[in-house]
Amino acid sequence: MKPPSIDYAEKCPLYQSVQSFFSPSIAEDVSPSPDASADSAPIRALSVAGVELAIHRTASNLPGLWDELLPEGQQMMSRAYLRAQEQAPAEGMEYAYLLFYQDKQVVGQAACQLMEFRTLRQIQSLQQAPEGNIMGRLWHRIKRAFASRLNFKLIICGATQFTGQHAFVFNLTRLDPDGAMALLDEGLQCLARSLQAEGWRADGILIKDLEKGNTFFPRSLEEQGYAGFPFQPNMVLPFRPDWNTFDDYLEAMVSKYRVRARRAFKKGKGLAARELNEESIQHHQEEIYHLYNEIAGRADFNMLSLPKGYFLALKRAMPQQFRVFGYYRQETLVGFCSTLSNGPELEAHFMGFKPELNLNYQLYLNMLYDMIRIALEEEQVDKVVFSRTALEIKSSVGAEPLEMYCYVRHLNPVFNRALPGLVRWLEPKEEWQQRHPFGGG
Repeated sequence: MKPPSIDYAEKCPLYQSVQSFFSPSIAEDVSPSPDASADSAPIRALSVAGVELAIHRTASNLPGLWDELLPEGQQMMSRAYLRAQEQAPAEGMEYAYLLFYQDKQVVGQAACQLMEFRTLRQIQSLQQAPEGNIMGRLWHRIKRAFASRLNFKLIICGATQFTGQHAFVFNLTRLDPDGAMALLDEGLQCLARSLQAEGWRADGILIKDLEKGNTFFPRSLEEQGYAGFPFQPNMVLPFRPDWNTFDDYLEAMVSKYRVRARRAFKKGKGLAARELNEESIQHHQEEIYHLYNEIAGRADFNMLSLPKGYFLALKRAMPQQFRVFGYYRQETLVGFCSTLSNGPELEAHFMGFKPELNLNYQLYLNMLYDMIRIALEEEQVDKVVFSRTALEIKSSVGAEPLEMYCYVRHLNPVFNRALPGLVRWLEPKEEWQQRHPFGGG
């Protein structure tokens, strides 16, 4: 059978889509990654009269007004955090930042990460054959073979290190939500063209994580070709007004869960917990990185792999807001957890520990309780954001699931039609039971 003519291949979008799928960008595209040093930010006019866009390629060149638009205390999009993540970037990660101007006044901003999503590598459940009947194993092999061909260069509007909406901010006194989303999409499309001119061709755009019922739960994005899909929920523990101390929190529990907590405390007495300063983090850098990988390597779904210097870079950039706590057995570091103060909430950030010690010392559970204690008595915030993963044990300390949506758009219109079903087919499923430590079910 003769191959299609060059003229047909150039004009037929279906042929291009199939070729793109079976010859994914990871294999065929040998062009260089975006040049993060190209930091001039020319102003580009957008389709709305009076609205312009500036694209910055490094956080160090963002103007001071970037922080002025952020909600008070917001850290995940602050210049301090963005600079720190660039100093210790995740494997294969690049960055870009959008500033929107209306009549020369800043009205919006978006923080983007640029990465190659390798489906088979980043969905751990696809790498291990399941137990079960022959048809189940055959279906898994088919899914695995299919996933091995799905490698996408993505513009991610948001932060892969966090769960929650840390993607964009718009001034809603000057823009309505639908108008803001239309500008965001146009800005992301403009970024894609700019990157392509540099030699980095994006396959798709992912906007994460939007809370259902949020002002920005965007009908307009769906109208512009984005497919919205729910992902694993964000586990959040909101504090009650009468909780001023950790004892108040414990007393609010039903008896069964309070007994469980005290049992965990008793087991945890075999470990010494203390906060690590910058010098201690630097001293324990190798152990911290190893402990982080012990847990990250077991996650069913992992968007990124942190570098060794990530925790030290954050501590240097945000010494008050970012905290790391070490857990020692006979002066040997066997676990750590980290927190990031973010306005009215405390973000439970990355952690790590020796899995073989978890049962005897209830290490993970004690970390969760310790972060609640810190949030109530030291940080005095309104809630703890525990993020996704380990949903059931987080619900056992009172965290409630908050449904989050991601919006994705493949830049090839034909493949974009198949994307929603494909995402649902490949998405890892976690069976879990919601616990109710304060009663009510």
